[in-house]
Amino acid sequence: MANIEAVAKQAGVSVASVSRVINGAAARADTEARVRKAIAELDYQPNSAARALKVRQSEQICLSFDDLANPAYIAMTRGVGRELSATKYRLILSSAFSSVEEIVKHLQTMGRGFADGLIISPIYSDERITKLISALHMPVVLVGTQPEGLDVDNVYVDSSAGIAMAVEHLIQTGRTKIGLINGPLSTKPGVRRKAAFEKAIKAAGLKFDKASVIQANTFSPEAGYFAFSEIADFSKFDAFICANDQLAAGAMKFASENGISIPGDIAIVGIDNTDMASLLHPTLTSVDLKAEERGEIAAQLMLDRLANPDRAPKRITVEPKLVIRESTAKK
Repeated sequence: MANIEAVAKQAGVSVASVSRVINGAAARADTEARVRKAIAELDYQPNSAARALKVRQSEQICLSFDDLANPAYIAMTRGVGRELSATKYRLILSSAFSSVEEIVKHLQTMGRGFADGLIISPIYSDERITKLISALHMPVVLVGTQPEGLDVDNVYVDSSAGIAMAVEHLIQTGRTKIGLINGPLSTKPGVRRKAAFEKAIKAAGLKFDKASVIQANTFSPEAGYFAFSEIADFSKFDAFICANDQLAAGAMKFASENGISIPGDIAIVGIDNTDMASLLHPTLTSVDLKAEERGEIAAQLMLDRLANPDRAPKRITVEPKLVIRESTAKK
């Protein structure tokens, strides 16, 4: 692969002259023409990290989260992208963090200059993640629960209030035997969803039973399908809240294949109100955590931070909303 020295030799100019052309600085017209001709002939690709170190700007914003396939994150990406579209900044995505170690490795590379800012929504809680984010020499916007000791811009949604809305709605439709299909307890959403469910059940005057919480291995449709298949006696339940719409989709597929009527036998509520909620059959009642709006707000905070690097960190809370559809029709 050609380097900057090879370009300089091909063009018959100094390395400094090549650097000036690459970084958009003033250069003689004939020098610029020779450099650009050499770049084309050698198929030279300037190193973005090296350029960022020289000009202190990559004009890129990195958006990092757990799973690019998750419809909630797709919606969040839409929100961020829309806000950045009219600016000079390009959006780059970093995903597939299946463990704390992968997030740590990602954060360790963030200081190499390939982005001017980081919008991150980690689902794992670990002291190393907090320390690495705190040590980054770039603006950071955290989407989700902010760990203690981390002083960055933050967009937060009260998902616990959303679960309380779901429990109240199910009771109003005549359901009292409510279960939870939860995500992994190794994640922050898994821990929060379980605690919120227990609190909401007790607050509604219902008896909480640990056996009513079914733990899925991931937040995927496949995990929801498997979790539902593990339920030995469906007569103990008349409703389930699923920790996200993907788990709900898997549970509904199992129900359809095994003669379990929704909402006749079991009512189902999802969380996230993703695009799939209105496409499922029956359509899915879901707690809207407003992922797209949170993405927009996160991008706005990032742009404001880049323009005003010394301002105090801001925290913006988004309120959830229950969107009622066919999967929880009254008995």
